[in-house]
Amino acid sequence: MRIHSSFVALCSFQATFAVASTAWPWQTFKSSPHEPPSLKVSKSGPVSPGYLFFDQSWDAHQYSVFIMSDNNELVWQSPPGDLKGFRVQQLDGNPVLTYFNGLGVPEPFGWGYGIIQVLDQSYSSIHNVSVINDNYTALGSINSSSFVSWIDMHENTMTSEGTMLVTGYNVTQCDLSSVGGPKDGWIADSLFYEIDVKTNDILYRWSAKDHLDQIPLEDVQPFYPVDDWGHNSSAPYGYFHINSVEKFQDGSYLISSRYYCSLFKIAKNGSVDWTLQGQTGGDFELKGIQWAYQHDGRIHHEQEDGFVLSIFDNANSDVSNGTHHTEGMLIHVNLATREASSLQTLHDPKDEIYAVSQGNTQLLPGGHAVMGYGSNPKIKEYSSNGTCVMTAQFGEDGVVASYRAYRSPWVGIPTTSPDLFACSDESNNKTQVFMSWNGATEHKKWKIFGGNTRGNLHPVSIVRKTGFETTASVVGGLKYVRVEADGFGIEKGVSKVVSVKEMC
Repeated sequence: MRIHSSFVALCSFQATFAVASTAWPWQTFKSSPHEPPSLKVSKSGPVSPGYLFFDQSWDAHQYSVFIMSDNNELVWQSPPGDLKGFRVQQLDGNPVLTYFNGLGVPEPFGWGYGIIQVLDQSYSSIHNVSVINDNYTALGSINSSSFVSWIDMHENTMTSEGTMLVTGYNVTQCDLSSVGGPKDGWIADSLFYEIDVKTNDILYRWSAKDHLDQIPLEDVQPFYPVDDWGHNSSAPYGYFHINSVEKFQDGSYLISSRYYCSLFKIAKNGSVDWTLQGQTGGDFELKGIQWAYQHDGRIHHEQEDGFVLSIFDNANSDVSNGTHHTEGMLIHVNLATREASSLQTLHDPKDEIYAVSQGNTQLLPGGHAVMGYGSNPKIKEYSSNGTCVMTAQFGEDGVVASYRAYRSPWVGIPTTSPDLFACSDESNNKTQVFMSWNGATEHKKWKIFGGNTRGNLHPVSIVRKTGFETTASVVGGLKYVRVEADGFGIEKGVSKVVSVKEMC
């Protein structure tokens, strides 16, 4: 494994991204073309089992999603693309990977157009969740003629019923005169859907614009004033900015609006049951807590009279930032008394972060939590008492971003072949062999076969797997090499036969 930091430009799905930043190092390998970031990891206590799952964007070296270990070892890197919201979920009782793949529209808009890919444990794409026909209009400055789906990047939550909750942004006209904007104005309407993963049937659809009587434009003005927005379709007023959707046990929904600084319970008939506002409380009394511009509202421990809410409180935005440190919040929402009180806040006082966008808070079994810091390319894990026990950084603050980050166990069983590179070390009468298998987690050793003819290879060495790329030094000058990845209870991964290069 080598560390590099030089200029690169890369092509992604539906767009080309010129990378300006060269300061953060990345890894390269002899056997593999993948180039993941080099994680700067610090630990001060035990962490939960599993790998780190994250995407990277902005001025990142590569737009991809990554599975990596705490030891800075790559497990799997996807092909390049504008990919976001990468995590492990369950479908039909089996673990799957899900992420947004499409075109991200940068700030000050901050939404996207694309599909949600669902991959199985072999990294094969088994479902593409999409919204095709719903009379969408894209941002006026974007050519949407090649769009295959209108799903936004902000949500891809799988339910136990085999459905997925997703979001959408539709640029449409709206009367903004009540808040000082144009009567024939333009907005970015926020929508969410519940979709059958296997059929793409839309089972539920909700639009914020349809409920301006319950969520009026006047209420958002203190946090996101109309200013000069809304005069044309290239600068629509993105007043709602939906960024997460969850489902209650009774079939209603919990949605998060960044600019209302609010979470809303949406009944099955589409009406608003209640509003939980981070500054005023809305329909609730805030007991010593406040938040703003939050992301990633999640339901936990739901009971008849209440539930635990987790949010990523980055109380900073393009409207107001640099004044409140970012923290994860665990809130008890008492539905009987209509009170919201703090259970725990998560932040690292040794490393104050002021994230201005994106981010998430993931609660783990055993009381630990993982936070991805969005516009700050860091992942932190907190113990049950709220102490930061791990920080993993993969870029410069404010230069590289990651929409969300997670920790999860994962078993990867790729159907692709291992990758192999071999070269001659004539001065020492040895052959250097470099082996990797993108996505494989279960093999423990490598068997190396070599010889002087392609069709007559014999065993020459067995070595222990030592990371994403394992290096072995084999005595003798070989002409051809192949390798097998071997582990208990898995099918062997067999590489192609490669010729040994003359020089390393």
